[in-house]
Amino acid sequence: MPKNRVKQIYESGQVAFGTNVAIPSPIVVEVAAQAGLTFVRIDNYHVRWDAESLANMVRSCYDQDITPWIRCRNDPWVIMTALDMGTQAISISNIGTVERAQQAVASTFYPPKGEREMARAHRYRSMSGQEYRAFSANDVFLSVQVEGDEGIVNYKEIVKVEGLDCIQTGRNDISSALGIPGQEFDPRVIDMEDRIVGAALEAGKQVALTYPGTAEYDERIGRLIEMGVRIFSVDQDFSAMRRYYVQALSRLRAATEAPAT
Repeated sequence: MPKNRVKQIYESGQVAFGTNVAIPSPIVVEVAAQAGLTFVRIDNYHVRWDAESLANMVRSCYDQDITPWIRCRNDPWVIMTALDMGTQAISISNIGTVERAQQAVASTFYPPKGEREMARAHRYRSMSGQEYRAFSANDVFLSVQVEGDEGIVNYKEIVKVEGLDCIQTGRNDISSALGIPGQEFDPRVIDMEDRIVGAALEAGKQVALTYPGTAEYDERIGRLIEMGVRIFSVDQDFSAMRRYYVQALSRLRAATEAPAT
């Protein structure tokens, strides 16, 4: 069965690159794979996806040999159904307490690690239950996003929760918690993100962060990799499209407005 490429890459000390996906089309997965990305993080948290679209996105990931990663709310049924579709990674947002992190672990993994009910995607039905449980224990990946008022207070304990594979941050929500909403690259926000990253790495967790795709952030990326961060997502699909169109349109307008020679 296909291994979780994100885990394979970071466990080998290399860096995994992906993107955040909000557009409900398998074509986005195909484009991401053709670009050479390792994973797509499908946003089923802020975006309303119907079950069929979500399942088709996961199928497209397997077709394109790219790791399916779903972001969803911290709800046992929602997490279970995402895993039953075949996703290999789960992201849970707005984790501000140890208890919420523990709930995510319980919903994601089978006993004795968690409380997930025994079920699996149809693509895994040829495996015995024992084989699938072993596969799931090795290849299902849980990440939680530490952010908000509670997260910036409790992060040192959250990152130590047993069963978590990875820690993410939310710079926009951190900026709101610090009283400077919308200023996600303010030095105070970056300092808090660095504290969370450092605590997570010290606790033996992996870290996944979003790269905004701008040259100004490149120097920080190098420093984060030196710290030990091994997972980056390249912005979001619609943001990348908008940025490209804005830049291309600016060049086109400049060309059409240039005086004839």
